[in-house]
Amino acid sequence: MDIREAEDRDWLALRQLYLAQRQLTFSYLDTSSYQLSDFESDTEGERLWVASLSTEIIGFISVWPADSFIHHLYVDSVHQGKGVGSQLLAEVQFTYSELSLKCNVQNHKALEFYAAKGFVRDSQGGDGLESYYLMKLN
Repeated sequence: MDIREAEDRDWLALRQLYLAQRQLTFSYLDTSSYQLSDFESDTEGERLWVASLSTEIIGFISVWPADSFIHHLYVDSVHQGKGVGSQLLAEVQFTYSELSLKCNVQNHKALEFYAAKGFVRDSQGGDGLESYYLMKLN
């Protein structure tokens, strides 16, 4: 597996991965309005790294540089549990030391992942199904 910064040639695969994994991850929300084109607007101004096997994009992480804020971390469901997310996170930590992120309170799998990587819950925001924890790397 290779981890590298995203390139223009990755955009189609990233759009598809983003849409598919958001729909799976947020199954408790109404995802009917999610579109392929959301990717560009949702990652505008962010730095992105991809995980690839040969030519297949299997995951990505995006960071809002000004705040060292992880905005997205998605791994294709077929490749989850194989260290892809861990390697993407490790790559970002070479550049940003004081990382933070928001994680939906319903996303138990992600909460466990981030806790295992040293993130701690700092505060809680939102309400209902949109509730989230602000987490910081300890």
